[in-house]
Amino acid sequence: MKSFKTIIICFSFAVISCSTVKTSEIYGTEMEIVKNVRSKVLIEKFNAYDKDKSFLTFMSEFDNFITVKNGDSLIFSKKSKTMPMLGFTTACIIFNNRNTTISVDDKQKIKLKKEELPKYKFIYIGKHKNHYKIEYTNRAKSFL
Repeated sequence: MKSFKTIIICFSFAVISCSTVKTSEIYGTEMEIVKNVRSKVLIEKFNAYDKDKSFLTFMSEFDNFITVKNGDSLIFSKKSKTMPMLGFTTACIIFNNRNTTISVDDKQKIKLKKEELPKYKFIYIGKHKNHYKIEYTNRAKSFL
């Protein structure tokens, strides 16, 4: 009976530890926005010339209901799925001088660091199972 309880306890710890959500952050070099064609087109098309605007892009392995709150404003709220051939899910523009909170399926909450946001024009969020990777950069990525 004791060995059965031990097995149940070990199994419970294994299940709990596997479901832990992890978040890692990668910071690019703080520099001027890279003047590649992709950056220029995005900034021009979405009128994001202001220093207080940044692009928030979701990529890889999303099939979730995503909500983005920027300050007191609800910026984005819908079910989004990654396009497998491109690795692109969805994107929106945020004001980088406000607190930004991302909710995935109303379960996981990700807070972007308000101190870091103004330094970067492009923020990319990728997902692999329960691991979220946030990349801050001044270089626009291509999804082709």
